[in-house]
Amino acid sequence: MRVSFNQPAFVPWGGFYGRLLYSDLMIILDNTQFARGFTFVNRNRLKGPQGEIWVTVPIRKKGLGLQKISHLRIARPEGWAYKFLSLLRHYYGHSLYYERTISDLERILPEADDNFLRLALQTSKLLSDYFGLRTPFQLQSELSLDLKGTELLVALALRVGAGEVLLPYLADRHLNLEAFHRAGLKVCFLKYDQVPYPQFWGNFIENLSALDLWLCCGPEGLRNIKRSSRLLQT
Repeated sequence: MRVSFNQPAFVPWGGFYGRLLYSDLMIILDNTQFARGFTFVNRNRLKGPQGEIWVTVPIRKKGLGLQKISHLRIARPEGWAYKFLSLLRHYYGHSLYYERTISDLERILPEADDNFLRLALQTSKLLSDYFGLRTPFQLQSELSLDLKGTELLVALALRVGAGEVLLPYLADRHLNLEAFHRAGLKVCFLKYDQVPYPQFWGNFIENLSALDLWLCCGPEGLRNIKRSSRLLQT
């Protein structure tokens, strides 16, 4: 079995789904720390007439110090949800896939309420379903492992009975590959180079949220993910 890893992410980019495509299981690292600085955990990019549009899920931070992602709460969830859905209507309302998408999001957002992890999992799973990907998610918190770095990934892979781990390209710059090998785990990498696809609004912008890919291309987006993904064996 081949396992991959990713922190919870709101409407992830295509590389997330490239790794999902080549995995038997993806472990969601929900018990890792929410970064103080820039992170794609709670933000990603869509597109409008003037170019990229950053969409950020506001997180409660005041007086809470360092937080695990599993503990994050959304600030003013109803107001944020209204603005997000309005943005989609304004920039993607002419998409053939808009009505289906907005109907699903209008169900998901109230269900998530202020629980960021639930929102991230539901939006990630929604896009996975849209693209026809069936690889399951497993939460780190369900496996009761609270280590860090390479040690965490090795322990998680062994806990679920994996024989291979799939890492993002260049992850070897900050992980100890020898630790995987000592544990009897084969390591491979997923290199994701976004192949251009027809986008609304002007020139192509790469590596937007996969929500843009879906709303522009629908089910054909899976073909783009496959063409953009390259599995590198070590």
